[in-house]
Amino acid sequence: MDYPVIIIIESVAIVLLTIALTLFIILFIRRDRALRKHLFHTQPISFNENENDVKLIMALKSKMENDRLFTDSTITLDKIAKQLGTNRSTLSKAINSGMGVNFATFLNSYRIKEAIRLLNENSAQSYKMESIGRMCGFNSRQVFHRAFKNETGMNLRQYIKKL
Repeated sequence: MDYPVIIIIESVAIVLLTIALTLFIILFIRRDRALRKHLFHTQPISFNENENDVKLIMALKSKMENDRLFTDSTITLDKIAKQLGTNRSTLSKAINSGMGVNFATFLNSYRIKEAIRLLNENSAQSYKMESIGRMCGFNSRQVFHRAFKNETGMNLRQYIKKL
């Protein structure tokens, strides 16, 4: 082989390896960000909003965390609004404007945090994925899987493998 041809082949190999390494790093960072977002995620409250909205969101979070409303698969925006002494549209507006998400996304974030807590426990290994989803308040396996992927950036199998 001619000397310049070897240099060209080596250069192409270096470029291809650089591209592959760059893609790997980008994918790793994206996955890591999604996991960190989920593990350390706190939904910000916009304090530019109405003081009543802020109080309503604080009461909602307190109810979710203390009463674990998210585990009830029949919970609705109407039911929670009634428990908080407000109406559906006021609560929905407070969640949308103060937290930047809709009610379903807000509810699913609590459910996915609970699923991750269960998956991280050794006792969870004895449960089927569908059972964990139901324990967290999901009615169907598909919704559980989709919400898990949206919240963490990885599917259940990938998450379990990472454990």
